[in-house]
Amino acid sequence: MEKQAPRPKKVPFHKLIPNMITLTAMAFGMSSVKFAIAASLGKPDAAQKWELAALCIVAAAFMDAFDGAAARLLKAQSKLGAELDSFSDFVCFGVAPALVMYLWSLQGIGRWGWTFALLFAMAVALRLARFNIAGDEKDPHDPLSKYFTGVPSPLGAGLAILPLILSFQIDHPATGIDATAASLLAKPDLIGLWMLIVAGMMVSHIPTFSTKQIKIPYKMRIVMLVVFCILIASLLNETWPTLTLLAAVYLISLPFGMRHYSRKMAALSAGEKDPDDQDSDD
Repeated sequence: MEKQAPRPKKVPFHKLIPNMITLTAMAFGMSSVKFAIAASLGKPDAAQKWELAALCIVAAAFMDAFDGAAARLLKAQSKLGAELDSFSDFVCFGVAPALVMYLWSLQGIGRWGWTFALLFAMAVALRLARFNIAGDEKDPHDPLSKYFTGVPSPLGAGLAILPLILSFQIDHPATGIDATAASLLAKPDLIGLWMLIVAGMMVSHIPTFSTKQIKIPYKMRIVMLVVFCILIASLLNETWPTLTLLAAVYLISLPFGMRHYSRKMAALSAGEKDPDDQDSDD
């Protein structure tokens, strides 16, 4: 039998910070289900509970974006952290969105609604399993490793609850849209179809943009910081319209990502230098 490496007697506190972020994200994911269950009971505060359920999933997605970065920054990567992150992602972006959308709409078509919820959660599990395997095999120096394969699960969860987020804006007196028209957005059969489409995008092999590709020209750095400030202010003051806009921008970017990938593949096949690695002062 192989001897296990001796365990350290002490672990620096900062090494636990990434795991704490991951566990916080998981707490948000579980809480979204709790708020959705409360909202489905039809009490007077149901509208606020649905918003809290959606906010928890969005918060989990933001937390998920930082735990890996924190682990690399603090040099705290570990097998425990990797496994914990995968379990958290399944809860936050597989189970939670599926249950929230089931309680909000899909239960209206009975067993078929539950089938759609199951398929979505299983698609997230398959995506995470594929990602874990690919992570061990992927060459970080490969230019094509800068793309995601399919839609990442946090973004997939956000897209899955997009109809719910839209309902917060449509079913509002200020819009002038009556309740009957707004209810069309929550039709269970349409929601089920949307969940299947999002699930398909997550398990697909379509190349999608990754933040690893983003390179900001030096002279545009101040402009980007201003845009970031505007984005944060918009999220704080007009949360749902801003998230809807971000989702629309991401959906629009998908065909451009595939086109960019195809061009890069063609350039590499022809023996040309990766255009993204060429320095430019523009």
